[in-house]
Amino acid sequence: MQINDGLTSLATNLGKRQEQLKYTSGFCLTDDKAQLDALWKQNWIVQKICNKKARDMTRKWRNIFSNDLDAEHLEKIESIERKIKLKETLEKGCAWASLYGGVAILVLTERSTTFPLKPGQHIEKLIILEQSKVQPKGERNENVFDDNFGKYDIYTVNGKIDVHYSRLLFINAVDRPLEEQHNQFWGLSDIEQAYEVLKRYDALSTNTGDLVQESKVDVFKMDGLTNKLAAGFESDIAKAMTSIQLIKSSTNILLIDKDNEYDQKELTFTGLRDLLIEFRNAVAGAAEMPVTILFGQSVSGLASGDEDIQNYHESIHGLQENRLRPVFEKLDPVISTMAVGFYPQDWWFEFVPLTEIKQEQKVNMLNTFSAATNVLMQNGVLSEIQVANELKESGLFASISAEEIAKLEEQMDVNEFTRDLEEPEE
Repeated sequence: MQINDGLTSLATNLGKRQEQLKYTSGFCLTDDKAQLDALWKQNWIVQKICNKKARDMTRKWRNIFSNDLDAEHLEKIESIERKIKLKETLEKGCAWASLYGGVAILVLTERSTTFPLKPGQHIEKLIILEQSKVQPKGERNENVFDDNFGKYDIYTVNGKIDVHYSRLLFINAVDRPLEEQHNQFWGLSDIEQAYEVLKRYDALSTNTGDLVQESKVDVFKMDGLTNKLAAGFESDIAKAMTSIQLIKSSTNILLIDKDNEYDQKELTFTGLRDLLIEFRNAVAGAAEMPVTILFGQSVSGLASGDEDIQNYHESIHGLQENRLRPVFEKLDPVISTMAVGFYPQDWWFEFVPLTEIKQEQKVNMLNTFSAATNVLMQNGVLSEIQVANELKESGLFASISAEEIAKLEEQMDVNEFTRDLEEPEE
């Protein structure tokens, strides 16, 4: 005997209908570039989803840490990043990747594009390439021990230029299913998951706007209207109605024949507001953005909205780790060598949190930092230079310049040299 653990009704088929619901592979928005272009031009929500996420991913940038680099070295690295416009390029690249599913950034140096990108080369320019501009060439790399396993070693740009894979920095939005990744190295658009709910929200907003136009209807009852229409007096009837409306608009007095009747019908919109709010929340949920950020509306009810903002910041941090960190890991050795001549072994970086620290919290952090570092300095664990560098990197005193830290280091060297020359008092 086989027993199925399912609740169904033989009379109404309740339960069986739900079992028949299936998810099937249908229309893929990412593959329809014309539709994505139309959404970008006509839908402000799509623009905000793509632009806002990309802007927040690069807005606070990152903090670089290394025991082999001082503040002056870090400023040189930041100067190189500004020179090649790294921040602006990554922001635009993330925005277009969010819309189209993926883009590639071409790294140009003084060497040929077929030569691998290595430390010691000087980055001259970063160019964002759309998907149609990049085509794979040759066979897929099947060496499981190679870093480029499963991908192509050479790509063709604009159908003319051969480029080594290390010079193309791919930024993909949403990963495709594992089976599709074998034949397609581009990702899915961020709009893919929000497309259906976005269409329903736009349709409801449009219909609601049309209903507002019809919220008040003037009804005129005219004796013999049917006969006049049959006799071909449509223009005369329309002219009479226009004259009546003009009189009403200018004097707020309605003047009609005593044999005619006038009535006014008004529509009510009970429940439409709640329905719009639910559809709006569905769009925000599909876009993984709080309503306060996506639609710019304040939080209603007892909730402050801080938890939603915190969750959004955590999701942005996840996007930074997934989409930006691989790009930095390829560029950092080249940028560091350009700036200071070497790439430190203990190099690492962290993205600056988007959560703003309030002034009271900052004061408390500074007091705690001062007490801790004072004890460490008295015990000889830290020096004043190390504390100054930490203050600059942590942002507690971001106005400390590299020149001031260098002067402090020179002053400490002078004091130590003078102390060594002093004779003992004995």
